[in-house]
Amino acid sequence: MFQKLKLFVSSTRFKTTLWYSILFLALEILLGIFIYFYLYNTLMDNLDFSLKSQAKAILHVVSEKKMDIDHFVPDSIYSDPEDLVWDIIYNEIAFNLRNNFIQINFKDKIVFRTANLNDDTLYFPKRQAAMNLFNFTDSTLSEKPIRCVKLNSGHYKIFVAFPLQNISQTLNSLVHIFIMLAPIFFIVSIIGGGIISAKSLSRIDAIIKKTEEITALNLDEKISGEKYSDEYGRLVKKMNEMISRIKTSIEYMNQFSISAAHELKTPLTILRGETEIALKSRKTPEEYIEVLKSNYEETIRLTKIIDNLFFISKIDHSIIEIKKERISLDEFLASTAKHLKILGLERNIDLVVDSATNSFVELDKELMIQALSNLIDNAIKYGEESNTVTLKGENVSTDKVKISVLNKGEGIPEEMLPKIFDRFFRVESSRNRSTGGVGLGLSVVKAIVSWHNAEIYINSIPGDTTEFSIVMQRIS
Repeated sequence: MFQKLKLFVSSTRFKTTLWYSILFLALEILLGIFIYFYLYNTLMDNLDFSLKSQAKAILHVVSEKKMDIDHFVPDSIYSDPEDLVWDIIYNEIAFNLRNNFIQINFKDKIVFRTANLNDDTLYFPKRQAAMNLFNFTDSTLSEKPIRCVKLNSGHYKIFVAFPLQNISQTLNSLVHIFIMLAPIFFIVSIIGGGIISAKSLSRIDAIIKKTEEITALNLDEKISGEKYSDEYGRLVKKMNEMISRIKTSIEYMNQFSISAAHELKTPLTILRGETEIALKSRKTPEEYIEVLKSNYEETIRLTKIIDNLFFISKIDHSIIEIKKERISLDEFLASTAKHLKILGLERNIDLVVDSATNSFVELDKELMIQALSNLIDNAIKYGEESNTVTLKGENVSTDKVKISVLNKGEGIPEEMLPKIFDRFFRVESSRNRSTGGVGLGLSVVKAIVSWHNAEIYINSIPGDTTEFSIVMQRIS
């Protein structure tokens, strides 16, 4: 149970849902903060505008009436100046739904104040500006700060104030609403995130299920979903490409194993058969010598197969170390031909050099000699007996040189040329014990040429000339 819970908590689905819920809740909090401050600023702006407007209206009315407050005389209608001012500004404050505090001073003498001031007098610091907006506190009037506008004009000072308690209550109510809604939003976000993540990741589940079904026995099957252009579609496409590469690799490994086993089995069978025959009956010394010669030839063939397999293995694992050096092409070809002339003695084939390039190249001598040895060996094996094989060097441009191996013989059919460098591939007519080819030599040549950043080409005319050409960089 604990293990399942641990797997669920560490799953992408759970993390996606959690992050979605956190993000959703964070957005709600940011939205609440934004609404709170926007509403606060809006209410304060509206309040300031209302206070200013009312103060201006009262000042306008009392100024128009030109009241003589200094020489006020009580009569049957107005017993004091406050009654007179009240009568004058009645229309401006009668419908005061905001319950504003209003006070009017004339020459620093209070001539009017609303009843809600409870006989309190509003005193404020002297300010030079015609109109001032400020907050003050008075616990007898309000528990919260009071917003006030003071308007100076002549001998009049108009004070209109309003307690911020109502605004605070409105904002507090908004906060309470958001606090109550937060858990609901969070639960909704979890449910929504779970649904969204489940739906979006369901295709991943399908990919995983299909991937589990694919084994080495059914690599022809494909994961569906490549038709989509989203991330999942691209993932499926890359996975199908990977499966194709795996299939190709496995097919190559199988072919390699079968071919290697076949090539090793033939000389081993010959060795075993000839050895058994030699042991079953007495033979003359000359006959034993012939058996030993045959066994020696098969041993050499086995050694060559194993050497090539070992070299191919190093190619596949990229553990070949190339040590290039600057060398004269003409001298290199002459030296190579001198060492490889012995290959043609058995078939009376002469190896000649045709090179006067005066060029220098950078190459690994041992590896390039191995490549040329394979090409020359093939040219001798499949060339006409008592003929020549030419090792040629020539400049093909200001920065390229070409090394060619030419012979005359049966040639290579045109349809075989694209496969000639494949491992274990041999033209059918060459599959005989006398030539002893195993189909690895040209693949080794191809790898060595590639390591030198060079290119190899074949030009073969069946029944006539065959030319293998290596084109590489010229350094002088």
